[in-house]
Amino acid sequence: MTALAVRPLLSTAVATLALGAVAMAGAPAAVAAPGDNGDVKVHHAGRPDEPPRTPETDQRNEPKVCTFYFAALNFDGLQALNWEISPQPPKGGVIKSGSITVDAEGNGFTPDLELPDGMYKVEWTWAGQMGAKKSKVFRVDCDDFTNPPPNGNGKPPHHKPPHGPVGAGGGGSAELASDDSSAFGVGTAIAAGVAGTAGLILIRRSRRRTDGAA
Repeated sequence: MTALAVRPLLSTAVATLALGAVAMAGAPAAVAAPGDNGDVKVHHAGRPDEPPRTPETDQRNEPKVCTFYFAALNFDGLQALNWEISPQPPKGGVIKSGSITVDAEGNGFTPDLELPDGMYKVEWTWAGQMGAKKSKVFRVDCDDFTNPPPNGNGKPPHHKPPHGPVGAGGGGSAELASDDSSAFGVGTAIAAGVAGTAGLILIRRSRRRTDGAA
């Protein structure tokens, strides 16, 4: 291959590399910006007559609560966070707010909180925030926890079917009850039957004697 043929190939390769470098420089970062790590969970506070308190570092989110608190997990160590609660659908703006600073491991939690029954949204912000706010929607429904149905499972108590002989109006199969009065009645009936059989035998014997005498 001659030198004249090689020069266009080198020019094309250099141009391609230059364009690739420009494209990579303009691509967005695939990882969260410093300070944008972490997540927020809604947890049961565990007052009397409510579900037990959820541990602060538990990864569960519990969207239906009575008294509650927020747990901030896996943020950057010693980061300051601000939170605001507003009703859902939005009306009247922010109704409760506060701030916390997470520990060296990036975990922290708010004091126990109370709100009237309803639907709410909490949003978290922080200094140097690059991405979207972290938020959770949850429902406060204290009546569901503090006034459960009689047997605690949302269903009426199990009603046993009627029990007893049909003649007594119980609706069950005909049977002899096992109480003392019934046993006495059965015994009386048996004794009466035995007495009746003995009387019949005596009558037959008396007739035979009379016939023989005649």
